[in-house]
Amino acid sequence: MTAVFKITSCVAAVLLSMGAHADPVDLFGTPQGPFNDLTANAADTGSIITSGVGGSVNGPLTDILGGNRDLFVSLIDNGGVATRDVQIGVAGGVLDFSVDTLARGRGQIQWDGAANTTESIDFTGLGGIDLTNGGTLGAFELGILFSDGGFNFEVTAYTDATNFTSISFVSTAHPVPATTFIPFAAFMNPFLCGSVNPAPGVLSITCGTGTADLTNLGALVVDLDRTGGTTSIDLTLDQVRAVPEPGALALIGVGLLAVGIVGRRRKQV
Repeated sequence: MTAVFKITSCVAAVLLSMGAHADPVDLFGTPQGPFNDLTANAADTGSIITSGVGGSVNGPLTDILGGNRDLFVSLIDNGGVATRDVQIGVAGGVLDFSVDTLARGRGQIQWDGAANTTESIDFTGLGGIDLTNGGTLGAFELGILFSDGGFNFEVTAYTDATNFTSISFVSTAHPVPATTFIPFAAFMNPFLCGSVNPAPGVLSITCGTGTADLTNLGALVVDLDRTGGTTSIDLTLDQVRAVPEPGALALIGVGLLAVGIVGRRRKQV
């Protein structure tokens, strides 16, 4: 992904190989879809998908945070050809997201503890889960098995509808598997709210009235190419987990904090 994330991947891999505890967000062991959208809507780039297709899987699913996954997909632009589409689905322990040649689309994964028949998010549906497991876990682990092109993705953590943090990332192509680690501290640090390009691979960090509290998590959402900025992409994601924070990530968190403080001071001048 970036040099920073590659370094943290190596450090975290060593720690995890030593048997450190980790909790699943989604191991993608429960199949879903695939869902295909053939109806283009260039305006469907908001916080939720409003004109796409999708559905929910729920029950006593221990491999999914809150026991429920909502999965939606929307075609942004078909490039002038009505048969082009965008597809998302879970099978064989992975999530696949695919956009036809010269088309653009977005996908969204919601873990909000609620079986939604629409694309809405239940901002408190997880009931205040402590994702840090009493402070023993400090980062998201996201596995990317394959991507034939660069893409943007966004992770949004909600405590409720007004207290949330959304972090937007950019990734390069991944012809071979790679792992990204995202520190929880980046979601709970108010100094980072409003930051633009605060670290390599991070496009922006936005917050609600307050930041998300990952010790009191109401919902978690991942957007794949929300604005449909990438055409003709094939992307396969591996499991998403909450893991201990490696030392290298802690250093990055300190660096992000410094950037946030400097940014705030400049605005006040």
